[in-house]
Amino acid sequence: MKFNMLTYALVASLCLSQPLFGAEGDKKDSPLAKQMDEMNDAYKAIKKETDPVKGAALARTAQDALIKSLAEVPELVAKGPEGEKPKMVASFRTMIGKAFVTFSEIEEAFIAKDLEKVKTLLEQAREQKKTAHDKFVEDDA
Repeated sequence: MKFNMLTYALVASLCLSQPLFGAEGDKKDSPLAKQMDEMNDAYKAIKKETDPVKGAALARTAQDALIKSLAEVPELVAKGPEGEKPKMVASFRTMIGKAFVTFSEIEEAFIAKDLEKVKTLLEQAREQKKTAHDKFVEDDA
């Protein structure tokens, strides 16, 4: 079988673009990562939204993603010490629950057409996200 330069270039680019043995790819494709991406997309859209109906729908999208994420365990927790896992899982679920409440309040604020309250609650959601990521997301560096 003869290979030309185009074939070599294609194979090389494919090899360089894919992580070996699925190491990094699995993280972004995990069910938890997918739910967090969905929630984050809704969060970003809410920040720009002024229409109460659309804003409330986006808040419900975030809530749905958060509910689905409750069944998952962050990779950092799964790799952690056995004796700490129950405590860490409970802490993760508590943070998800608090975020769910915040997005429920955002939905209520949109329904009430209180965009100032939406802004305040979005800041709260941002802080919750930062706290959760500090605790449950492993640094890639």
